[in-house]
Amino acid sequence: MGKRIFLALPISRELKNEILSWERGFQNLPVRWLRGKNLHITLVPPWETDDSDKIVTLLNLKGATGIIELNFSRVTFGPNPREPRLIWAEGSTTPQLLKLKSALDVALGREPDPRPFKLHLTLARFRPENFHSCQSKTLNEAVAWRDTATSFVLMESHLLAGGADYEVLAEIPL
Repeated sequence: MGKRIFLALPISRELKNEILSWERGFQNLPVRWLRGKNLHITLVPPWETDDSDKIVTLLNLKGATGIIELNFSRVTFGPNPREPRLIWAEGSTTPQLLKLKSALDVALGREPDPRPFKLHLTLARFRPENFHSCQSKTLNEAVAWRDTATSFVLMESHLLAGGADYEVLAEIPL
């Protein structure tokens, strides 16, 4: 069995601190909060591979877009608000972010997802059946979180009993 890897934008320590501060007001929710190094913006979802050539291809994308401004405006349930399994921050998807996403899909020989790419940052996971025990069935918190992406990362996902843990395998400057 190969590695379970994916591509993501890392977030700054400053944004992580803003998120942790925001989460303190929601500790009563029946969710598993992602912490520290596990917070990221997924660009290409996980896949299984033994193919190290893909990693070399990604390294050739150095400088593909330049830095990318990230602006998050709200925190909500996702991906489907009626049957959610995540709490995530949503933001504006810039042309530069779409350009990077497209370049990564092409470099990996992947068909683009038919759904439009939407900037989001997963903050917490939960089982859909636990949603019914939430006191409030809506979450629409305004935030003004800003960050700057200067690189993307190749990460490996390690599935553990308490949830996934992520390890950075390579960092590629934008």
